Amino acid sequence: MKIGVIGLGNIAQKAYLPTYSKIRDQADFIFATRNEAVRKRLAEQYNLTRMVKTVDELIAQNIDACFIHSATVAHYEIAKMCLENGIHVFMDKPASENLNQVKELQSLALRQSKILMIGFNRRFAPMVNKLKEVKGKRIISLQKNRINTVNETKFMIYDVFIHLIDTAVYMLDDKIIKSDSKVIQTNGKLEMITVRLETNKSIVNLTMDLNSGANQELYEVTSSTGTYVLKDLKQLKIYHENNIEMRSFNDWDNPLYIRGFEQMVINFIKSVRATTSDDLRQKNVYLSHQLCDEIINKI
Repeated sequence: MKIGVIGLGNIAQKAYLPTYSKIRDQADFIFATRNEAVRKRLAEQYNLTRMVKTVDELIAQNIDACFIHSATVAHYEIAKMCLENGIHVFMDKPASENLNQVKELQSLALRQSKILMIGFNRRFAPMVNKLKEVKGKRIISLQKNRINTVNETKFMIYDVFIHLIDTAVYMLDDKIIKSDSKVIQTNGKLEMITVRLETNKSIVNLTMDLNSGANQELYEVTSSTGTYVLKDLKQLKIYHENNIEMRSFNDWDNPLYIRGFEQMVINFIKSVRATTSDDLRQKNVYLSHQLCDEIINKI
């Protein structure tokens, strides 16, 4: 099986290349980037033997599937080109900042009978799935803070805050019936944001402070079985009436496994090989984009 990889920027290098290197015996990987210096450096660092410059050159290699790690603005055109050429597609979130384009790509994949997977890694993070399994979730509070990361509002909502939106969508057990948001920005740059979602059984509070003084991700879920607090996707405390239960990873556990990146890659490749999308966890990914769009439209 031939698998193409387009875009070898910072995220691809940190979150994906180590996994591709680890499983190179499972497929013939072909990498594409226009940056000659990056091609040379990564070829030496990871012993990458097959590299091209463009999407056209990648498609000409008769690849079966493609991982798209390029900038969001390029996602739509690259994914469309791949799907039209009968190539299965994995793309980083968001698929696009344009809802019509997201819907069009999903429809095109359906018509072509090809897999289109949008990569939300927290759906595959083991500790997040512990929270998803909690029965009778009542209040879900998800918080993601950054140090001095103030940036253009639309970009930050689609690039960073969408993680909280999608994690909430993934964890909920019933339909969202109400949503509201408040955004604080300075000169078009996002400072803070809070979103409240409601279902018939649960209330969700999502918050992000981009100038908080600390990089931190905190999730809390309440239920009749206890209160669950997850820190940075690694350490889970479960508070019961008379005791506290602790669950955590070992120091030597793979960070890409802890954060779900490794599982996303492996599950996608397995699905391409089996031509099935049973374990790609794509339910309601369009809704995650839609909720981001609603926040921006309200602004």
